Amino acid sequence: MTMSLFKIKKQFLELKAPDSFPTGNFRAEWIGPKWLQTGASFSLNFMSFRHWWGKSFDGSEIAYNLFLSPKETEFQLRHPMHLSIAPSRLDGNPSLVLKYTKNAPFPWPYFVDEFRVLNETDLLGMSYNQFTPSLALPFLIRKS
Repeated sequence: MTMSLFKIKKQFLELKAPDSFPTGNFRAEWIGPKWLQTGASFSLNFMSFRHWWGKSFDGSEIAYNLFLSPKETEFQLRHPMHLSIAPSRLDGNPSLVLKYTKNAPFPWPYFVDEFRVLNETDLLGMSYNQFTPSLALPFLIRKS
């Protein structure tokens, strides 16, 4: 999806939080301008997220990042996150908020992911440094 960051953020602000914590594995996809899609994928390789595939939810207050190396057939679960339905730092409305634990590799303990429901299979996410939520970057996770 190649939309401007402004349009994606506007769309995010119009969406609602999920009614409950999700379940299942969700494949991640960077969206927005081409420079963001390329840059985000490239930079994750240098920030403990090489071969990042997406996120795994089991309906509880803990979720994991999923990694799948090209030579592997099974996911590795890494970097647990705490989930809550809480007010968004972007607009104060409810969002599904994921925060990394202090044990996650740097810089992830300082990042927050927020999600809202795009449709029955997709959640639109905004990822930001907790000190600068106005610089949130969009991504999509799709139930697989």
